Amino acid sequence: MKKLFLTLCLMVSAFTVQAQNEAITNQTILDLLKEGFNSEEIIGAVESSTERTIQYDINYMRQLKAAGADAALITYLQKIAKTDFGYEGVLWWNTGDKPKKMYRTQFEKESKGFNLGTIAAMGAGALLVGSAVSGSKPSGAVAGAATAGAIAMMSTGKDIKKLMLPGHTSKLQLTGENGRHPVFRFYFPKTENNSFEKSADNWYQIVMANIQSPNEFQLVKMQVKMPKKNGKGGRRLFPEGMSYGIMGFEGSNASNRTMVDFEIKEINNSTFEVTFPNELEPGEYCFFYKGGLGSEAFKEHPFGFDFTVQ
Repeated sequence: MKKLFLTLCLMVSAFTVQAQNEAITNQTILDLLKEGFNSEEIIGAVESSTERTIQYDINYMRQLKAAGADAALITYLQKIAKTDFGYEGVLWWNTGDKPKKMYRTQFEKESKGFNLGTIAAMGAGALLVGSAVSGSKPSGAVAGAATAGAIAMMSTGKDIKKLMLPGHTSKLQLTGENGRHPVFRFYFPKTENNSFEKSADNWYQIVMANIQSPNEFQLVKMQVKMPKKNGKGGRRLFPEGMSYGIMGFEGSNASNRTMVDFEIKEINNSTFEVTFPNELEPGEYCFFYKGGLGSEAFKEHPFGFDFTVQ
């Protein structure tokens, strides 16, 4: 009896390990049901999987029932589909564990020195960012000054080269084989999530609500200026020799090493998968919204989705 129990445990363990290395799709679930696996075993495989794409609709509900799925499995898959497609923003998907959210980093304007005008503009910008988070609104004079300064900064290709990401490295560190060949998921859930409606009182959500696909971004390999003391500080800059226009970055330095090509697969009308034809070199990268000059909210608060490949 003990030998039989041990054999069953080893079989379940092997099945779980195999599931971790395979993508779980709608068809995978149907196949497992036809092969005789029960609900508990299938749920365990889905929970252990690091890559899953499960979509749920009435047609799939009927397919599950015909394949022998019980109410517990059908309800579980419905919740999983809702959870997976309830993400917002950008995630590193093939981490080897749970997906990791890519941090949205605010661009700042590079400056060698500070004066009262610079400090005032930075303070006004901070108030605007704080108001977006807290729900409060800055005074009309402060908001107007910050908006006017930011839009002026974003109005030409010359000025956009002065934008920088603070710090010499990203908070999201991609490591190992999956880091050199990352898979990202871009989520723009406009229908299920009211926070992404265009009327939302938040500049980030307003920008994201206007984006239709990852094709509106460019992936730029940033130049790094290391900190001088204590290992703190530093900044990441757009490469020299590049210009920026309504179609995005271009110029003499827009090589494959600087402007990184990626491929897009549409999962559904609000979810996209981004992969790369070539291995990514170690360095600092940023997905930059190339349609940003057409968005007043983006001009006021330019941001990027940044990551580091080690």
